[in-house]
Amino acid sequence: MLALKTVHPLHQANIILGCSTKNGSYCIDAGSTPAMFTIFKVIKRIKKMKTITKDIQPYSKLPEGEFISLSRDYAGQLLILMSINSTDNREDLNNTNSFKKTLNRQQTYQIFQTIDDSSALSLCAEVTAEVDFHNVQRFTNGDLLLVNRLSQYRNENDYDKNGYIYTVDGRLKQQLLLGDGVADVQTTEHDIIWVSYFYQGTLGRYSSHWYDLLGSTGLVAWNTDGEKVYEFEPSDGLYAIEDCYALNVVFDTATYAYYFYNDDNDCGEFDLVQIQNQKITNYWHVPVSGSSAFMVDGNNAVFDGGYEHRMLFYVVELQKAHQARIIQKVIFQYDGENILKMGEGFSYPWARGDSFVVIKNRYLFVIPFAEFFS
Repeated sequence: MLALKTVHPLHQANIILGCSTKNGSYCIDAGSTPAMFTIFKVIKRIKKMKTITKDIQPYSKLPEGEFISLSRDYAGQLLILMSINSTDNREDLNNTNSFKKTLNRQQTYQIFQTIDDSSALSLCAEVTAEVDFHNVQRFTNGDLLLVNRLSQYRNENDYDKNGYIYTVDGRLKQQLLLGDGVADVQTTEHDIIWVSYFYQGTLGRYSSHWYDLLGSTGLVAWNTDGEKVYEFEPSDGLYAIEDCYALNVVFDTATYAYYFYNDDNDCGEFDLVQIQNQKITNYWHVPVSGSSAFMVDGNNAVFDGGYEHRMLFYVVELQKAHQARIIQKVIFQYDGENILKMGEGFSYPWARGDSFVVIKNRYLFVIPFAEFFS
């Protein structure tokens, strides 16, 4: 039996059984719903390869306040969501029997941004609300989309619209229903809102009371009127999404999603799917389990190490016949310390387009795709 490793908080579970899959041997939690299976790869076969260690310098430093999340907008600018008087309940996301969305008092959020190629962070907007926000994105007119991951249904006339559109002067302009169990949100240059969902959104949870899960397909694109313009539907050779672990909307017509699914043998696998013009054009069975983020360039991809090796990155070759293989392991360090080392001041890696972003000890590290091959 493996020891429990550190897992992204949206994908926690206990390990009690083992099984074998085409990507290796795993331990899974038989007491959870399939999408809650936390998969741990028992080191069965990865060819020994030298791990490359590289030094990296901080890109910028977080402003004052409590860090909540980071993202990139459609133009590639960093957006940092901070709270300056936090009363946060993000830990409640790990409890499928709890629901808490509104706060007992107002909370002030600040959104910081980078401008062009500068690493300096400037204040973009300040918002006050009695709601927990977990994701931030920006529309082409400058409006900001703040999202709560949870949505509760009480009756047909009473439910939580968990997408909030604010003007840059902090005025609430519109609310959208994006569904329960939101994992990530990324907007495009045509103001399409791509939303990925973790297991609470795909399988539901008792406390949210939704009988028609808006995120049941695991990946949905919405317009600014709150209408669905795309839902993931697996093509031949693919399974339905049970938990979308990572999303990368490269540009308006190209989206990649990395997700967990339960195959015919009740053992979990991870696939990377390419969607162009809202149609699935390719996919790969990925030999990396439980990654938080990834990026793709041509026939290569980079994933954080996932459940097996949280403290490194994998360079993966995307091959023909929907196969993929690990070709390199890379570690980045600053001042002698691995930037992916878990502990206080660490944020899970996030990626969009052609770069990773990692937060360690309030420093922001930006790692372009080319750094993995230089």
